[in-house]
Amino acid sequence: MAQPKVVFFTNLPPDLRQQVVDRALPGMNVVAAAANLPDDEKIKLVRDADFIMLFPGRLSDRVLQAAKQCKLIQLLSAGYDEMNLRLAGDLGIPVANNGGANRVAVAEHTMMLILSCYRRLMYYATNVRAGRWKPEQDRKIDVFELEGKTLGIIGMGNIGQQVAKRARAFDVNLQYYDKFHPLPPTQEEALGLQAVTLEDLLRTSDVVTCHVPLTRETRGMIGARELAMMKPTAVIVNTSRGGVINEAALAEALRKGVIAAAGLDVMEHEPPDPSDPLLKLENAIITPHTAGPTLESIPKRADNSFANIQRVWQGEPPQWTPEYENPE
Repeated sequence: MAQPKVVFFTNLPPDLRQQVVDRALPGMNVVAAAANLPDDEKIKLVRDADFIMLFPGRLSDRVLQAAKQCKLIQLLSAGYDEMNLRLAGDLGIPVANNGGANRVAVAEHTMMLILSCYRRLMYYATNVRAGRWKPEQDRKIDVFELEGKTLGIIGMGNIGQQVAKRARAFDVNLQYYDKFHPLPPTQEEALGLQAVTLEDLLRTSDVVTCHVPLTRETRGMIGARELAMMKPTAVIVNTSRGGVINEAALAEALRKGVIAAAGLDVMEHEPPDPSDPLLKLENAIITPHTAGPTLESIPKRADNSFANIQRVWQGEPPQWTPEYENPE
């Protein structure tokens, strides 16, 4: 049987790129190339490719159209919002994301952001570095405990469930909203979850955390109207995709005290413009889209990806394929 050619476009540093390549299954011919390679060079590589792997999950329409014999585009990431899914569908090329390989990493990062907001970690750490141990005006107590609070999870997929499992250790009340994939009652009971409407979740949660893909349905799902429903002491966290929250509305809500704080690992424009008002707010903690990639998650992503490629090479359907739609 011929060897499948797998072309891997990535921005991973060389050592991590090699870690991924080294986990290819026997018989696979993996060609790794930089994600920022010009399209003309990419086209030369994909013309006879049986499979394309991407990290990040971005491929121009020109390159996609040149991949005449591609049987699967496999993403190492969970998000697929940068792919033209409709064109891939028209070309008969399935697209698969990564089946929750980063779920532990993102769930842990989510809990870190929640606790950092509640304990004003960045504010106090920055003051200590600046030689201000406890300024007189900071002798008030202005931090919170998570115990007994209500955590509202928007999106109950792989990551949302992992967040719920970890949050239970803090003795919080758990509720969730998932329009498309609500859990069966037995699973809700096992995780200690209560399903509610989005409006009820926003009005009653002390912390709201977002774990949905970016699609037409979810773009801007948290805007000025939704933020106004939240408690003035509430915190919102987003480790999914930047476009899920209207960032102009969020900056205004934080500035005016409509909500207390926000923890973001994703933004609509990455990197953000230095003049972005969110970057200037003391009550916004922003990390540079680093929740998912960890030293532990890279091998998981690679194993999932090559197993899925092998599955398709053997004539089986791929796993983790989203419905074809334009994300916007």
